[in-house]
Amino acid sequence: MPPAARRVTAVTGLLLTALTALATWAVSVYVYPFRHCGRCGGTGRKKGSTRRRFDLCRRCSGTGRVQRIGSRAAHRSVLSVRSEMARERQRHRARKADERSTPPRRLDNRP
Repeated sequence: MPPAARRVTAVTGLLLTALTALATWAVSVYVYPFRHCGRCGGTGRKKGSTRRRFDLCRRCSGTGRVQRIGSRAAHRSVLSVRSEMARERQRHRARKADERSTPPRRLDNRP
């Protein structure tokens, strides 16, 4: 195999691997949008808290979870695609209803 063909094959393989990794990451961010808070370790309390006195973690507001990077963008893009598909379905239904509601043409004026 000539060297140019090997380079094309290597670049294609690298590109496919990168696209697969990106798609896997996007799906994981969509399915699991939250991760454990790094500051409190997922407990929801500040590090120095005891049983008697504890404060809520400021980063996660006591939930123990924070949003992953890219999860908002992933959800917004999916939502925009879904809403655009719904709008298109609505337009299609409206066109069909309009076609059904128009009366048929009269055939009296035939030549």
